Amino acid sequence: MSTALISEYLETHQGRDKFLRTLSYAAKFATLGTFSNETERKLKIFSSQISECRMILRLLDDIPTIHHAMLYGWGKEESDWVIRCMELMQILVDIIFGPVEHIFWAGKHNLIKINIEAWDNASTWFWIISLQLSLLKSLRKLKKFNSCKTYLNETNCSKRVVLKTITKQRRNESLTCIRLILDMCYAVNYLPPGTFWGGKLKTWHVGALGTLSSLIGLYQVLSQRAKQKSL
Repeated sequence: MSTALISEYLETHQGRDKFLRTLSYAAKFATLGTFSNETERKLKIFSSQISECRMILRLLDDIPTIHHAMLYGWGKEESDWVIRCMELMQILVDIIFGPVEHIFWAGKHNLIKINIEAWDNASTWFWIISLQLSLLKSLRKLKKFNSCKTYLNETNCSKRVVLKTITKQRRNESLTCIRLILDMCYAVNYLPPGTFWGGKLKTWHVGALGTLSSLIGLYQVLSQRAKQKSL
């Protein structure tokens, strides 16, 4: 992957968010190798500030989210009713998540008076639900790709190009499933203690899961952009 490709991606909002995400979790993971409490404290501060930066940038996400909802409509163009239902539910969850997180952010910085812990928990739950819906969609797509590949193999179909395309899509969807599972593993950790494994993971555990997930995401998007530029 060329420097030009990465530079071009960094000029986009999504690109900067993904790289900031990677840096944030990498800093958490780096606390595993620290030999002093001071270094660990600095890494945690760095990670926290990067996360805060991403949260501030998400203050601008509401309009794009609503625009996506308007474009998708009722999903009539989606042939699979399961994927359509999951997408509609996720759109609703994401629309609600934005304002909830904004209110939490405002309360956290004493701009408004709220129960900060309650709003933080609410935003975390919406985040987890959105991840679950994304995972269900990816698993459904993966099942369809597997069925299609099996059909082509059983019918001795000579369309190698089609089979090759399906294999690539299946591999990419498998990576998406792995990434979403990793995200869910550490997202649950932000729930209150006593709720599943809330609060049980160490900082570097969260960092390891988040860093791996972020690197998979970067690999997927940069590979896709490189492929598009080569066409």
